[in-house]
Amino acid sequence: MSKNILYVDDNQIMLGLIKLKLEQAGYTAVIAHNVDEALSIAKGKSFGAMVIDVTLAGDSGLMLMNFMKHDHKGVPVILYSGGEHDQPNVEKMIALGASKFVQKRNGSELVAAVKQLCPLG
Repeated sequence: MSKNILYVDDNQIMLGLIKLKLEQAGYTAVIAHNVDEALSIAKGKSFGAMVIDVTLAGDSGLMLMNFMKHDHKGVPVILYSGGEHDQPNVEKMIALGASKFVQKRNGSELVAAVKQLCPLG
């Protein structure tokens, strides 16, 4: 399994923080700031998991997840959000194809989710 993790977020501070945390955990963080950049970066690349912000500026993380799941079959997608989502909403995201939903906090919960879905041998 690839140790490359695609992380898509329009929040520059979170991009830097999560990239650092993923790399400290032994992963290679490949970052994108928006849907178009993520689609371009992902072409022809292999990933162990993808982390996608639910609300990207002007776009939907759910829409991006659908594209990625089509082009990268079998790769787990973690939806990540700073907004509040009730349990029925989270269940809907899982039903639409997310492997996991993680609330944005300090990043430790996200790294734990990545480790669970994409163990490093």
